[in-house]
Parts: sequence; C-alpha cells; structure tokens
Amino acid sequence: MSIITIFDFVDIKTRTGIRDKALLFTLYNTGARVEEIVDLSISDLRLIPPGQVKLLGKGRKQRACPLWPETMDALKDYLQNRSPKNRNTESVFLNANGTPITRFGIAYIITKHAEKATVRCPTLNQKTVGPHTFRHSTAMHLIQAGNDINMVRLWIGHADINTTHMYVEIDMEMKQKILNTSRPPQSHKKKTKSPKWKDPDILKWLDDLTKRSVN
Repeated sequence: MSIITIFDFVDIKTRTGIRDKALLFTLYNTGARVEEIVDLSISDLRLIPPGQVKLLGKGRKQRACPLWPETMDALKDYLQNRSPKNRNTESVFLNANGTPITRFGIAYIITKHAEKATVRCPTLNQKTVGPHTFRHSTAMHLIQAGNDINMVRLWIGHADINTTHMYVEIDMEMKQKILNTSRPPQSHKKKTKSPKWKDPDILKWLDDLTKRSVN
C-alpha cells in the first residue's frame, strides 16, 4: 500500500484542497501524531530556509523537525489563501467554520482523498487509512533510506521506555541529514520498489506503530 498516491488526488484549485495539501505534506514530512498537528500554531512554523516546525508531543516534550521546501511552499500557499476573517487565527489548520481542526476532521480529510486514490491504487481499500498511516509511512520510508531505527524513533518523537539506549535528542543538523535521505511526494505513477530490508525487529516495530490508535 502506498499513501503517496493520495497526494495526486488533492484538488489544489480549491481553498479546501490547498489546505488539504498542506496538511498531508506536513503529516508525511514530520511523521507527527494527529494531536501534534491539531495543536500546531502559526508561531510554531518557520517558513523561511531552513524551514522547520516545532511539535509538542506526549509528556509536553517539544521537538523540532526540518521541512522540505515543498512543505514550506504548501504551508505558505495555504496560509496566504485562508479566508480573510481567519488570517489572524493562531491555529494552523482550520475547518470550514474557521475553527481549529479536530483529529476526526483530519481523519475525514485523509479518508476522503484515500477513497479517490483507490482508482489508481486499489490496495488502499484493504486497510483503514488514517493519520497514523502517514506516521507509519514516514518511519518506514526513513528506515528504507538507510537511517538508524533509533534516529527514526527520535525523529517521530517515539521514546520507547523498553529500550536500553539512552535518550539523546538529535540536533537540527543531524535531522536535516535524515530529511535529505527522503523525498517529498511527487507524482508517483510508477510502482515503488519493495523494501530490501527484512529485519524482524524493525518490521515488528513498524507494525506496532500502525496498530496504535494513539501514540
């Protein structure tokens, strides 16, 4: 199943589509929890190079994540195209009523575009596609790109209490190097290659990550 296909089915000719594109790019770029996206404020964004976003995770732990130029552009386009009455609202993502979007609203947006994408990618019908699917895909693609699993855990804010490794926050320079190993969504009409790694521990962790409704 490839969630990348979903990006091709967002209609960016509408104000809602521009918002949805920015939302999906942010989810996939950061691997953030849905609650972290809901709580995102404009003051958390740095939309000039080098772009980054500050995320407030579980236990009120804050982490910064670098942004692709494409994610910055999508966010700037969205914020500039918001309804004039909403332009001074601090929350980044708003619903049609101009109030902060909820986790259920985000899930609805993803489901809506995933259903349209089944025309090209029928496997999207086989599982429930939601915010956590993006989180899982971000982690999987970073690991496929050759990044150490512990670095990926830190990237997505997943501090495993069972790990024997000391928790060390990676700085922005290291995060930028990790970001450079992955690519922003483009037109993905060709089949993507299957992952070459088969490490059972990594596969189990990714599977567990998908099953968590809240993490």
